Amino acid sequence: MTLRRVLLGALLLLLGAAALRDVARIGNDLPWRVMYDFQDFYCAGSVLDARQDPYTYEPLRTCEHRVGRNPSFRTNPSLAIPAPQPPYDFPPFMALSRLSYAAAQGWYAAAIVAAVIGSAIVLWRLGIPLDVALLALALGPGYLELDAGQIVPFAFLFLVATGWMLALRRDAAAGVFAALCGVEPHLGIAVALAVFFFVPRGRFSLIATAVGLAAIALVVAGPSGVATYATRVLWAQAASEVTFPPQYSLTYLLHAFGTPDALALALGTLSFCLFVAAGLVVAPRLAARVGRRELLAFLPAATAIMGGAYVHVVELCLAIPAALVLACFARGAGRSVAAAAACLLTVPWIAAWGTKKLFLACVFVCAALLYRLGVSRAFGIATVLAIAVALYLLELHPPWLPPAPGLPAASFAAHALVQTEWKSVARALDSHDPLWLAVKLPGWIGLAAVLSVALAESSATVPGPGRAAVPRRTRA
Repeated sequence: MTLRRVLLGALLLLLGAAALRDVARIGNDLPWRVMYDFQDFYCAGSVLDARQDPYTYEPLRTCEHRVGRNPSFRTNPSLAIPAPQPPYDFPPFMALSRLSYAAAQGWYAAAIVAAVIGSAIVLWRLGIPLDVALLALALGPGYLELDAGQIVPFAFLFLVATGWMLALRRDAAAGVFAALCGVEPHLGIAVALAVFFFVPRGRFSLIATAVGLAAIALVVAGPSGVATYATRVLWAQAASEVTFPPQYSLTYLLHAFGTPDALALALGTLSFCLFVAAGLVVAPRLAARVGRRELLAFLPAATAIMGGAYVHVVELCLAIPAALVLACFARGAGRSVAAAAACLLTVPWIAAWGTKKLFLACVFVCAALLYRLGVSRAFGIATVLAIAVALYLLELHPPWLPPAPGLPAASFAAHALVQTEWKSVARALDSHDPLWLAVKLPGWIGLAAVLSVALAESSATVPGPGRAAVPRRTRA
């Protein structure tokens, strides 16, 4: 071991220790104490467990005000946050709703941590070094998803499990996990189509599992609840967040530049279809060129969150598996670009923008990740410095949103969809601050980098019968 490596290792250890110290000082805003979306899922489960409609304004609003810890609930009596999930997602929350809110939150936090660790282990089984997987999942799928109390970590686990089964050629099991990706429907569509088109031996299990999920939905919500979700909730949710600043969708971007909402929504929906189609077209050739069958699922999952009408920051992590596989198994410069993309996608940009104590953690994770993935010294330093400077400049101007009006609860009809009220909140929060576009640029660049490397790899000429998939040599 050279002196240079010893010094670099010591520097990374010091940076990691400083990052941990800063994160520990976050205090009451530590992610397992926040979990800001969990109250919505918990209350939707409670409402459904009482045989009521989880998609209407009441009784969801009453439950959220009873258990919610967000100060906005105290200042805005009319506030209700939708839980726009398919009915088959709710049985776990129906069970959790029978516990006290604090106990349910603790169990759900533990489940998210287990899902993230499980995902890292699955990626390790796919040939990604375990420490690389843990670093890549520490902030995006880890910190951010726990802070949100989201369902996405379980969709992420099902996604990497689908890829693992494809790599092992256990196609029936891949079909099961691909259908389970439908806990996040737009991800589920992309992965299910990939398995249906390219994995014939996985079709039966895919369809059977999808039928099982539909049966669960019918049991818990009834035909009317399923119909409400499919015909009204999906479209109303996308329409309600056209103006919502944290959105990463093409629809929001078009709105920010003055496009009428109806047209922005239509173009965002069209872009989702086109990007998924592009992922499906490129994935088979990419998987064959790189020699990694898991890319049949991973690339369409990544393209499913490009553009679109409804994309949140918590979903950007769904492109990380494709980025990691390309960073380890692609050729030449594509590996370095994919490694940089993994960094851009794992940094929780909006959370770090508002919480300065995440700055060192982001810098440490990116530096360690790029070092372990073996990128050149110059490229690694430039990438880390660019990320650090971007974060620092953003933190000079913390995020600002105008306060939502404190309307009385009677302002909205009890039996209207929650999205009717939520749309008014999203419109009130539309600050027109260009920094809400600037903070999203790194994530968009990361997604574009993944697609660019995939296109370059899929079109590369491979001499001989094919290129063996040899893992990229990572540094010890």
